[in-house]
Amino acid sequence: MILRKCKGCGAVLQDLDEAKAGFIPVLKEDSSYCKRCYRMMHYNELPKIIASNKDYEHVIDDVVQRNGLIIFVVDIFAFKATFNKRMIEKLRNKDVILVANKYDVFPKSINISNVVNWLSRECEKISFKVDAIHIVSSKKGYYIDDLTNTIDIARRGRDVYFVGCANVGKSSLINALLKRNTSIKNDVISTSMIPGTTLNQIRISFFDDGKYLIDTPGLINEADILNQLLPISYNKILPSIEMKPITYQISNGNAIMLAGLAALEFECDEHISVIVYTSNNLYIHRCKSEKVVDLFNNQLGVLLTPPDYTEKDNIKYDTKIIELDGIKKKDIWFSGFGFVSVKGKTKVKITYPNKTEVFVTNAIIG
Repeated sequence: MILRKCKGCGAVLQDLDEAKAGFIPVLKEDSSYCKRCYRMMHYNELPKIIASNKDYEHVIDDVVQRNGLIIFVVDIFAFKATFNKRMIEKLRNKDVILVANKYDVFPKSINISNVVNWLSRECEKISFKVDAIHIVSSKKGYYIDDLTNTIDIARRGRDVYFVGCANVGKSSLINALLKRNTSIKNDVISTSMIPGTTLNQIRISFFDDGKYLIDTPGLINEADILNQLLPISYNKILPSIEMKPITYQISNGNAIMLAGLAALEFECDEHISVIVYTSNNLYIHRCKSEKVVDLFNNQLGVLLTPPDYTEKDNIKYDTKIIELDGIKKKDIWFSGFGFVSVKGKTKVKITYPNKTEVFVTNAIIG
């Protein structure tokens, strides 16, 4: 058998078993992409074979043992979910550049320096030292040149490894670097909304000294909402264009529902300001707190989508109560589907899918 790896997902190409990774109907010397990646790239077909966390652990443990520069990619829209504790512990005391991808979905009015400072403070909170912080958009090409310059300075003759959770855009970022710095015009590595598209390390010759850009499988974050839903809901959850924040003036007894994914019920003595940052396709509903239970019981999968009606019974919900003192503007983050910024003193009852996570931070915007 000719030992070649798929350029799209990193799997070893083989023509023996279509149910296994790397299958290609006819394996030739010049074969580049497996059937799975070819159909993803040319027909937008969703992959049936995905990488698992077992695959990820094997690859990332190998990466941290090597003397390479590590690009730790997170999703700026889903930062708290993708700034993953398991990943961070593996990367401590390594040469790491933190790259926050998907900046194109944030409102253009945001001061990028403020966001970088916010990311720096989040690293300091957990004593996670990084050599540099960059904000980019692999989709739009924003700040790719700045990242390239930092990589050139920091790598010191070493390979460069891209690591992070699934669906943060590691493969898209490498594709963007290739398009900006070489004659390549089309994507080389397969990308998909489905977490786990990259199956193994993908090595791409990039530097004049013969060193490589190396893509790796992404850690499947079990708290990410995408892992509880079907692909039919992905386009509503994942923003593809600049978010248009929705601002509410909230009084006591008001609630905001983020489709069927979460509800926030507010108790406050005075009016407070609440801004919702989610995909423009996600249905946001304001109501009285007393209506929340009825809406979950009767409108889940109907008015409140996602989840889709076919998947609503698979989601169970938890509640938690947080108290905000109103001294500083705070953000309430939900794993994988956005955040809500709150200015003012209030108690908030939050209903959310029990396998996801809810975080509270100082405001990333403003």
